[in-house]
Amino acid sequence: MKHPRRRIKTHRRRHVSRRVRKSGLPDASTSIDRLCQLSNALRPGRTPLLANASKSLQHRFLMDCKATLELARKVESWLRGWLLASIIPIVSSMSINLKMPEGTRKLNSCLIVAPRGSGKTELLERMLAASNPEHFVVLAPKIFESQLVQKSREYFHNKIIVLDDLIVSFEGMDLKQRQQLQNFWTKLLEGSYARDASSLTNVSTLVLFGLASEQLGRFRRELFYSTFLDRVPTFLHNVTSKMKEQILRLRAQRSRQKPVIKLPLPDKIEDSRKVDVAFLRSKWIEDRIVDYAMELDSYGVQSSARAQDYVKTFMQANALLNSRNKVTKSDLLLYDLIHPMFLNSTGEIGTENRILTLIKNNPGASDIELLEKSGLSRATFYKYKRILQRKGAI
Repeated sequence: MKHPRRRIKTHRRRHVSRRVRKSGLPDASTSIDRLCQLSNALRPGRTPLLANASKSLQHRFLMDCKATLELARKVESWLRGWLLASIIPIVSSMSINLKMPEGTRKLNSCLIVAPRGSGKTELLERMLAASNPEHFVVLAPKIFESQLVQKSREYFHNKIIVLDDLIVSFEGMDLKQRQQLQNFWTKLLEGSYARDASSLTNVSTLVLFGLASEQLGRFRRELFYSTFLDRVPTFLHNVTSKMKEQILRLRAQRSRQKPVIKLPLPDKIEDSRKVDVAFLRSKWIEDRIVDYAMELDSYGVQSSARAQDYVKTFMQANALLNSRNKVTKSDLLLYDLIHPMFLNSTGEIGTENRILTLIKNNPGASDIELLEKSGLSRATFYKYKRILQRKGAI
């Protein structure tokens, strides 16, 4: 009689253990299937790596990225439809406390492109900045380069700078003033800026900017040719009418408590105490990163070398967010989910650049081979090939 009782007790302990592990996983809204469906919807026909990963790797992913997914779930509970999109600024913010290689000061900034009134300000100012006031600086809507250069080094150093709508800053500025503003951020994000007697040196900072998608076309080429976008890559978040309706219904519930998006950063970020996150040396991971970097380059999102650094820094920042001192495959799988948002941000210009780059890099390749490499539909491929032929580019 004793032995059966022991087996029953052992069985119960195992049963409880399973419940604990299961409850430790992220919310059902961040399940593997849902994440893959959301990523696939961004670029139909592209299958996320996570979808074909083994069950054990998928389980590892949920555990490795638990903190990231939990914060994204909180954002989604308040801003419906922002689950994947919120991951980019959340993870990018953590790069402020990364120990970068000597002489490297390019942290991960980003420019969120989304429709007016879709939640950019809510996410950047009222959630991220409000939850972490010691690390975020929210800029005035209208600010000139002449005002920024008068700020102290401490205003920017080891801070995350937020400007919810770049267009508001651009409105009313002439071309020279816009160029000065773009030049300021382009150089400061590299570590220093100087004009006349004013200078800012040895600065480590990153920016999270917003821009209304309705206005992107007005300034896209100007921002691109100033190399501003090479330092502050854009990603596009499409907000549908249904998403807007869900956000409005959630806003109507005034009794709800706005979630706190608290990042695991020290009270004060000090250069000497920044965290060194080891990068996993894996040919498979390195090859995937090169693929992403070349694709970002061909779409005109970022130059290939900067894109390669950007993906690696994203992975390290995500590991740091999840209290890990080493990058894993899970960090690459997470980046793969949000990668299409960067490609989508370039619109027709990006698609045109993509096809032009493929044709130039693969001389003699047949249309069928180029079509397969492009990942585009047949109709889209030939539409832009004809455009390039009319322009005399090919």
